[in-house]
Amino acid sequence: MGTTSKENTENIQAWQPVGLDDVLNFIGLKDLRTIVVLLSWMILIGVSIYSVLVMLPQSWVSANVDIVNIQRFFLFYPPLIIGTLLLFWLGFEWGFIPVFLSSFVIAFSANMPVYWALLFAFSFVLGLGIYALAYNCVPARIDLRDLKSVAIFVIVSLIAAMASSLGSFVWSLQQGISPAFTVKIWNGWWTGAFFQSILILAPILFLLTPKVIELRNKFLIPAPKHNVTIGWVYSAIASVVVVVSLFVIGGRVLGNQSINQALVNTDFMLAERVIQATESYELIFWISLGIILTVGLSGIYLVSSWNQILQTEVDEKTFALQTREKQLEEAVSEKDLLLQEIHGRVKNNLSIILALFELQLKRTGDDHLVDTIRDSKSRIRSISLIHELMSQAGTFRTLNLNSYVIKLSNRLNQDYRHAKNGTEINVNSEDLILDVERAVPVCMVINEVMSRVFEKSYQNNKTSTVNIDLYTDQKVFYVVVRESGNFPEIAFDWNHNEDLGIKLIRSLTKQIKGELLVDDRKNSLAIIFPSLLNAKPPSEYSSKEIGEKSEL
Repeated sequence: MGTTSKENTENIQAWQPVGLDDVLNFIGLKDLRTIVVLLSWMILIGVSIYSVLVMLPQSWVSANVDIVNIQRFFLFYPPLIIGTLLLFWLGFEWGFIPVFLSSFVIAFSANMPVYWALLFAFSFVLGLGIYALAYNCVPARIDLRDLKSVAIFVIVSLIAAMASSLGSFVWSLQQGISPAFTVKIWNGWWTGAFFQSILILAPILFLLTPKVIELRNKFLIPAPKHNVTIGWVYSAIASVVVVVSLFVIGGRVLGNQSINQALVNTDFMLAERVIQATESYELIFWISLGIILTVGLSGIYLVSSWNQILQTEVDEKTFALQTREKQLEEAVSEKDLLLQEIHGRVKNNLSIILALFELQLKRTGDDHLVDTIRDSKSRIRSISLIHELMSQAGTFRTLNLNSYVIKLSNRLNQDYRHAKNGTEINVNSEDLILDVERAVPVCMVINEVMSRVFEKSYQNNKTSTVNIDLYTDQKVFYVVVRESGNFPEIAFDWNHNEDLGIKLIRSLTKQIKGELLVDDRKNSLAIIFPSLLNAKPPSEYSSKEIGEKSEL
């Protein structure tokens, strides 16, 4: 799947690792993309190990340490370059393996015991851990495209170089190297690693990161969103405490070695005084180590306390919101029940009125009065149908005009079932959803139109076909009546201004911001009104927008 440049930019705003388990879970081990990625990763691991075997200076495994070779070695150390780039582009575990294995090979070449070799290899990984912790907690761009991201990268690279340089103490202790040479190794180690980050890693990240991230998201998987968890914060504090403690312990070990070597050929009285003087520094060492551990534990305790307070506040707010939501749901449910009851009672009351009209029709002998009562009954029934449909549907904000038209058509057919003369009336309607504010006037307009069509069609001696169409083009609703042409031109007389039904059609059409288009020659009528409550009237649309649908 492709991504836009904007999405790619957002994806590299901060470090978003893709774990090995993410690839296996989302793509699968048998997928060609997974196989290619794993094979490429194994090749990079092999290249890292091979580069160490080729570049390892012989002075590393001898008593005479060549500080220049060590600096050159760390200035261009392929496993650390490959591992750091994999960390930034994929994730920590991708970079951990090549760096750890290559460092273990160095220790193995020096005939270190296994536990010393593991500790030595772990010191290299400390730098990667600093990068991972820092970029997981700080939202900085990994493509180094702004000043803030460059500054953060320089600071984190310095700390990472210092952390990984702790391996120099492991190397010196196991090889029995003098303190003076240990300091040289340490200086060469961290300066070489730091300048490698600035001179090699930074340009590569700047030039290749956007394209690599784009390819990763396109052919692999998009990086999942990882939030900073309390566990990451604890890990960051613990890592800082461990690194600082190791520096203090390493300084103490080197100091004791230097003093012991200096006291070998020193006068006994002077040596005793030196030992007494160093006892105070021993106390300072333990106090410093205690302060470091206390600060670390206090930081973890404070973070835990703040997290607990925030969690309590979140739980309280969540409970309050859930309670409020439940109350609102109950209020809405009560409101719906009330509205349903109101619609039901209105429908029942209107049914009683309709029944009274029906009784009145049977007792009235005046034809003119019969027509008047029948028209009034029809209009009341159109309103009753609205309440009936809303009560049945359980929705009180909108009305489906299609359901209304079907029911109205069925009842009109029932009313005129004895007067049928072969005229065919076709009612075609789409699912038109109308807001409740306009439901009554629109339905009354439709009722007047359909009632007039049924009445005039069945009163006429000629047979014909009348089509009543209701549809929309997303902007305008259309109610269109078309007759086949067998009826006289003035059969429906839509322009008869004295007729109450025509007056209602014109008045209600104006109320719903609609337009009435009449063509007596074709016995055709079109009523056009906006589909939305606050939309502009149809007259404000261009003729092209309305199209030919409203033509009679």
